[in-house]
Amino acid sequence: MSAETVVPTAETVVAPAGPRRTLVWLRVFAVLHSLCAIGQPMFAGMYLDGDVDALTIHEINGSAVAALGVAQLVASIVYVWGGHGRRWPMWSSLGLVLVEEVQSGLGYEGAVAIHIPLGVSFIAMQILLTVWLFRDSARVARPPRERAS
Repeated sequence: MSAETVVPTAETVVAPAGPRRTLVWLRVFAVLHSLCAIGQPMFAGMYLDGDVDALTIHEINGSAVAALGVAQLVASIVYVWGGHGRRWPMWSSLGLVLVEEVQSGLGYEGAVAIHIPLGVSFIAMQILLTVWLFRDSARVARPPRERAS
C-alpha cells in the first residue's frame, strides 16, 4: 500500500480554527444568564401570590440578570473577534442587554402590561441563543472574508 502525500502550496487557503475556549466561556455565561432569567417569573409569581418579600428577590435577581447579560455580551465579543465565531450571537447578546434595560425600567414604573410579555419574549430569546451555543454549528469558524485584489 502506498500513501499519497499532499504538499501544501502557496495557494492553499487555511481556514481559521473554530472557537474553542471562547465558546466555552460564552456557554457558561449564557447558561447562568438563562437560569437567572428563568427565576424572574417565579419570583414575580411568588409576589403575586402574596409573598411581599419576593419582590425584593425579584429586584436583586433582575440586577444579576443584567450583570450576567453584560458578561455574556463581553464573552460574545471575544467569541467573535478572538475565536472567529459567528457574528450574530454578539448582536443577539447586545439586543438582549438593551431589552433587559428597558425591562428593568418598565418594572420600576409598574407597567406590568408591557413588562410581563417583554419578559416572556426575553426569556425565550435567551434560551434559544443558549441552545444554539450547544449545537455543533457554534463550533464552526465563520468563513474568512474575501479580500479585494
